[in-house]
Amino acid sequence: MAGPALRWGADPSGGAPYVFTDPANPQSYTGFDYEFAEALAHEMGMKARFVATDWESIVASLQRKEFDVIIDGFEPTEDRAREVLFSKPYYLFRLQLTVRKNDQRINSLEDCKKLGIPVGTLVNCASSRLLDEGGYKSVGYQDPVGAYQDLELGRIDAVVMDVAGEMFYARKNPKLRAAGAPFHTGAYVVGIRKGDAELQKKINVAIDSLSNNGTTEKIFRKWELWNNEQLSLRTEKPAEYKVTKSSFNWSEGLIKLSKAALVTVLIAFGAMLIAVVLGIPLALGQSNGGAALRTLCTIYIEFFRGTPVLVQLLFLYFGLPVIGITLPGWLTAVVGLGLNYAAYESQVYRTAFEAVPARQWQVAYSLGMRPAQAFRRIIFPQAFRIALPPMTNDFVSLFKDTSTAFAIAVWELATAYRELANATQSYLGIGLVVCVYYLAMSLPLAHYAHKLEQRLQRKSTGILSSGSDK
Repeated sequence: MAGPALRWGADPSGGAPYVFTDPANPQSYTGFDYEFAEALAHEMGMKARFVATDWESIVASLQRKEFDVIIDGFEPTEDRAREVLFSKPYYLFRLQLTVRKNDQRINSLEDCKKLGIPVGTLVNCASSRLLDEGGYKSVGYQDPVGAYQDLELGRIDAVVMDVAGEMFYARKNPKLRAAGAPFHTGAYVVGIRKGDAELQKKINVAIDSLSNNGTTEKIFRKWELWNNEQLSLRTEKPAEYKVTKSSFNWSEGLIKLSKAALVTVLIAFGAMLIAVVLGIPLALGQSNGGAALRTLCTIYIEFFRGTPVLVQLLFLYFGLPVIGITLPGWLTAVVGLGLNYAAYESQVYRTAFEAVPARQWQVAYSLGMRPAQAFRRIIFPQAFRIALPPMTNDFVSLFKDTSTAFAIAVWELATAYRELANATQSYLGIGLVVCVYYLAMSLPLAHYAHKLEQRLQRKSTGILSSGSDK
């Protein structure tokens, strides 16, 4: 089709039925928003061009002019209104609470509040704002797949999503049930860059035309999302919709970041403990073990160094339940990062052990020491001094790699930053605060490691001097 292109942005990793990879043709996309965007561009005499982006940074990407509009289950809110223009609604949605079929405790959101039960939901959307404003406990997810899978596995007891996501992922699952009727009507709109008022007018005219000629109805009936409430959008005057009001409280925001930083610290220390404990036998096995043991240690090390840590976390979180092992997100992060960093630490230790002269073993044996005693009292202290600097660097890197835990619904510092920055569009201000948090966590560690290294060096020098005097 000739004509200019309408570049529209959406996050295909967010899951069906908005925009997602077509299972029948994995090189293309499908979804009701995908079809709506195609119809909208055609109505405007333009060619639709899809630009894949990340949901958390979708507004920032629009402002960077990576695309012209947002079409991705985008809801009008007060914080977004400060940054983008909205079209008139093209679809009215409701929220649906879902629980496990055999759980009779929960039949409404109020039941969750009374019982103190956290509710899973997508981050930065109407349902997450509703939960925050209502004082409900919540757990944020990047996509509906993880939320409903956690619900089925018992990691969480309730999930609230737009009916579109609930219909696609939960309604046909025999292990889940809807808790009560759909509630809280909201709207999906097209997000448009500030200053593009002419484009906003053209889009509104096209939305009216698609609604009045039945194209919108045809699309949503295909996806089993049509209801008579949509008929209210068939009007020549701008449709009215309620803008969700929200404001950012810096004091509460800092408290939220502090809690997330604490989670980051606990994950990092737990993972590093696993890495240190597991890294030593891996190093010894690869250097001094038999052929079979060396092969096993090498396979382990190369596997964890050669595959992305994010893939490893997803494998542990979503793959292990297939064989009956279900770990909570925080434990998966600790174990996954620990197993990954153990591979790296093993190479640090192996190099440090090899740097200790072989004659040190002979001297120890001449003094009547057994191998284990010689290792503990002679070899290990010297190797530890050599390994300490790279160990410290790895620990600092581990603090940063905890950010990958967002993919398995672990709420840590980087995830909190994305959520708060998206809600306020204050990427610079909140980003600087988050950087201060990371520095506050890593700099004392580096300083202490440097002091310890100096102390060990002085101790080593003193021992050598004492030996030479004799």
